[in-house]
Amino acid sequence: MRFENKVVVITGGGTGIGQAAAVAFAAEGAKVMVVGRRLAPLEETVALIEAAGGEGLACSADVTDLAEIQRTVDVVREKWGRVDVLVNNAGSSMVKPFMEVTEEDFEATYKIDLKSVYFMTQKYVPLMREGGGGSIINIASILGMFGTKNQSAYCAMKGGVVQTTRATATELGPEIRVNCLCPSHIITPMLEPMIKHLAANNKLDKLNKQFPMKRTGDPEDMNGAILFFASDESKWLTGNIFMVDGGLSCYV
Repeated sequence: MRFENKVVVITGGGTGIGQAAAVAFAAEGAKVMVVGRRLAPLEETVALIEAAGGEGLACSADVTDLAEIQRTVDVVREKWGRVDVLVNNAGSSMVKPFMEVTEEDFEATYKIDLKSVYFMTQKYVPLMREGGGGSIINIASILGMFGTKNQSAYCAMKGGVVQTTRATATELGPEIRVNCLCPSHIITPMLEPMIKHLAANNKLDKLNKQFPMKRTGDPEDMNGAILFFASDESKWLTGNIFMVDGGLSCYV
């Protein structure tokens, strides 16, 4: 198993991409701590891991708060003594015209989509270095590379994640690799309202036809790329920005 005796921390690990990745890592032998604000979804993820014979830990924390981030470091240090992989997956979504975005809107998007990535990375680096290094995977979005209307703040933050990835890769190598995945339409709880709206208005097929793969993605569609960039199979790769988008960006 690729991750036997390895420790993985995943933010936003209670649902969607984070939950799917946690289960996949555990199936490959990793010990997995999932982090998020709501304890119940995290415990659901741990239950899925344990039902399959793996080892998981739920840690409820606000990853926009530096003291809370440090507490998660202390929790995993006490439990397993090391971290080999960090997946910065926690994020938000806001759809609002540029001229209507308030300072409060902007700050809220910044805190969860960019600040959390920046400071989770900073706070976990010392523990990763103690264990000899590791891999950090940041989950951004194709909107970190391309713009779209009514999501300017989100685009700005995901673009920040892309550039944070490149900058930290130059500083943290060779011990720690940092790579970024940019998904498009992955059907998570955050995206479900839009998908249901399109389905109710007979427009979902139109969306699917925009993809060369002719469908939107499922959380499990992210697992291959996440595990690849976390593993030794990608040991000479850092600073990469990798699209996981069903080919959607071919048309942009």
